[in-house]
Amino acid sequence: MHAKKYIFAGLAALLVTSAAQASQYHTYDTWDHNYTVQALLGAVQFENLKFDVEDGNTEIDVSLLPQLGAAWGTIPKGDRFQYGLECSFLLGFRFDNLNYLYLGGGGAYASISTSMWMFDLAGGPYASLFLDKNRKVRLYAGGGPLMVYADYRSDTQYPDSTPDVDNHESVFGIGLYARAGFEFRLYEQGMLGLGARGTWSNVDFSEVGGSSELTGIAAFISFTAGL
Repeated sequence: MHAKKYIFAGLAALLVTSAAQASQYHTYDTWDHNYTVQALLGAVQFENLKFDVEDGNTEIDVSLLPQLGAAWGTIPKGDRFQYGLECSFLLGFRFDNLNYLYLGGGGAYASISTSMWMFDLAGGPYASLFLDKNRKVRLYAGGGPLMVYADYRSDTQYPDSTPDVDNHESVFGIGLYARAGFEFRLYEQGMLGLGARGTWSNVDFSEVGGSSELTGIAAFISFTAGL
């Protein structure tokens, strides 16, 4: 787990450093594209996205989910300080296999295969500020309502004659999101950077031994293109 975090942090640092070096040799007068499309790649860490196993002593933890998605921005208003509306979608997914000691199996282990899919659609106002007159570096922030759909499945196989157990639940929820980030301009129509996003939603996984709320913080590498 820690190795994955270090790899992601190192890759992010390398990308941002390369972007900064690439942009320092250019100057730009404006960023007046009618629309923007932003690609997002990262991971979200939820506060408590865990599911109980039938033995009552084991939990399946899927709190860390890789995510990818995109955001779309409307015609911006303003010059160096710009504002408008945005809409974003993100897809999160994870697959795990877990073996745990099955008390009824004479010391043998039961096997669990799990999958988690999560899709969220969000939108609201955003604001962007270029920190220098040459429009090389910008800060941005946005927030608004959020809709979440999530699907969790688990398949438990026992070492004896006990029937296999399949658990499945799909849930919808609503909530809020807020995000912010910074980007370096690579060329006339493109920027590369890092961002963070917080989400709060009320999805109910209680039927399969999960929580009834989702609170998470995500980190992303972003690429923004002007259209």
